[in-house]
Formats: sequence, structure tokens, C-alpha cells
Amino acid sequence: MNRLFGCEITSLKENSCLEIVKWVKGDERPQEMKDDFKWVLIHCTDGVIWGYYDKVWYISSSSQAFQERCPQFVEDNLVELRIFGRDTEILIWRNEGTIAGRLLRDVDTESIDSFLRPAEEDRILLGDRLLEGPRNGFSCVGTATGQEQVVPVECSHEDFEEGQWPLRLKVRHYFEQDEKTGIVRVAASRLVELYKENGNGV
Repeated sequence: MNRLFGCEITSLKENSCLEIVKWVKGDERPQEMKDDFKWVLIHCTDGVIWGYYDKVWYISSSSQAFQERCPQFVEDNLVELRIFGRDTEILIWRNEGTIAGRLLRDVDTESIDSFLRPAEEDRILLGDRLLEGPRNGFSCVGTATGQEQVVPVECSHEDFEEGQWPLRLKVRHYFEQDEKTGIVRVAASRLVELYKENGNGV
């Protein structure tokens, strides 16, 4: 286990990573996975798949959502997978023909005043218009240039009035300081939350 200010990072063995991938695809939840996860973001060789958790995983490429607009989730096309919630993230990635992973879990630093405390930023996600939906908790959003993605957020046309880009992804950064030079750098980052700018939850 590796520890940074504000989090603990645990490496995951390949077998554990494969079990987690199978869990997202519909198998039973691995017994050691006790954390409260809410979203999954999957980068494939042919596109992006989003999903949300409600006792089981619902992903955008399923037949109940937008199967025709998303790549199919198979192990061969997996590049990177992130399962995340408010306090924890699992990151799995393809590494030279094998699957590697790590679990990053927050530790309490609220009472500690330090320049190394984690910092958050909100990133704007693609989408200035609703193309289709919502359907089963998902909306297909896009841009005038033809880019699109299916997100696990129920959107309406009103969310995109006056060319707004309302979708946000909260990212948390963890820092470390070089003992010799004193330089502070980002040592790890994780996804925290997906939401609409108006404050409505997913």
C-alpha cells in the first residue's frame, strides 16, 4: 500500500481486476468490494461507455439504454475502466497484454491544515445539446460538429439553453513534495462525481 496526503493507494492483482470487469458486465459483486461506488467510465478502443450503479451496474451500451450509439463492452476492446464514488476510485487499465489496477481511497484530512491537502477541479464534459432521451437514466448529448456521448444523467433541452455545456466531472488531485527540491507536484488524481451544473444530482 502506498500513502499520499489524503489517500491510500492499493495495487490490485490481475485476477481481482478481471473479477471487477466481470462485475461491471453483470456478474456478482466481488466480496472485497465494500465501497460505495456510483459511476463507471470505460474507455474502449472504439469509444466511451458510461454507467451508474443501483444494486447492479447499468451501462450505456446495454439494450435498455443506447446500445446503437455505444461501443460494445468486451474485454478485448478495454483500454481503461474507472469505477468511482465520493470517497473511492478503482482504476483498471491494459498494460502490455495484461490487466493492471489500483484502488484509491480517501483518508480523513479535514482537520489538518497543510499545503498538501487534496484539491478539486470541475471539468466540462462534451455536450451543448440533447440529441436523444432521457432513457432509463441515460441521455445522449452532443455538439454541432457531430460529437456525441451517452451519459448517466437525465437531461432536458432546457439544460442546454443559450448554448450551455452543463455536464461536469469533479476530479480530485493528491500532491507530494520532493524532499530535495521542495517542488510540489500532482502524484495521483481520481474521479469523484458526475453532475449537471445546476446542482441536480445524477
